[in-house]
Amino acid sequence: MKQHVIIGLKGNVLYTVLFSVLGVFSYILLINYAPITDRVADDISSVGVLFFFILAFNLLGFATLQVSSWINKMYIGHVHNQWKIIFIYIGVIFAFLVLNYSLLVVAKLLAKATHPFLFPNGGWKILILVWLVELVVLGLVLANRFMQQSLQFQAQAAKLQKENNTARYTALQQQLNPHFLFNSLNTLVAEINYNPQNAIIFTQRLSDVYRYVIQCQNSNLVSLADELEFIKSYLFLHEVRLGECISCRIDVDEEHKECLLPPLTLQLLIENVIKHNSISLSKPMSIDIFVDKDMLIISNPIRLKKNNSSSGLGLKNLSNRFMLMMNHDIIIESENGVFTVKVPLSL
Repeated sequence: MKQHVIIGLKGNVLYTVLFSVLGVFSYILLINYAPITDRVADDISSVGVLFFFILAFNLLGFATLQVSSWINKMYIGHVHNQWKIIFIYIGVIFAFLVLNYSLLVVAKLLAKATHPFLFPNGGWKILILVWLVELVVLGLVLANRFMQQSLQFQAQAAKLQKENNTARYTALQQQLNPHFLFNSLNTLVAEINYNPQNAIIFTQRLSDVYRYVIQCQNSNLVSLADELEFIKSYLFLHEVRLGECISCRIDVDEEHKECLLPPLTLQLLIENVIKHNSISLSKPMSIDIFVDKDMLIISNPIRLKKNNSSSGLGLKNLSNRFMLMMNHDIIIESENGVFTVKVPLSL
């Protein structure tokens, strides 16, 4: 963090020097080559006017850098919006031309020239020459900024890929770990003996769970509809194993089912409920899943197991995935005996 601050300060100092040089360059051209009288030249040959030029070029220069950063953030990667970049940069180019003209007019006004808005005897050539030099320098500055932004995007993409690979591997481990498989197979054996018809359904749902986990390993985002369909199968396995003491109410309209979220989000949250809460016939667990203001909400009553210890690693990893893939964090609330997790949906 400290290193980034130092680099940022060095960059700002460099840009300040560069824009100040442009201001001095324009001022020198005005004094030495603009078609103005000696009296006018003497009047504007002051530290105050020079400082005014430097300040004006720094203000416009840093404003241009902010516009460039905003463009990179808002439009890079959005092909259907890239045409707007052309118009924005054209506006910046002509803003520099207007600035040059305005500075020369102000300088002539300060010198009380007869015709401050006119530049006879080749004055416009000087104005255009200064403008072209500025455009070359500005182009180099923006190219440098663009390269820096591209490198940052590439580093972020590499970090995201690493996080995704870790999350996918962890999720697959959780689903295929021996404890989960052992419980499922024991339940299946019991169902074969006492309820063969239900054993067939249990086997199908177990197959659906494993199939979904494998399929979503190559997806950064999946639809909420796919997640809900998967969680029905996943919950069925637990319902059969635990008995009629766990239920889930899902209230999501068709419009929000097309929204996207990281795969296995619901599995982690449901597993979190089962792992940390005491669930029995005398203490049934009811989980609510619904959407409110483009946030998927999962809530359950808090009935923590005795000697329950939680590292919070699962929710932390989920939070990191949402920040990297959707640039929004999850919201965790625990109040009035209810534990709630709110996750953002991508429209």
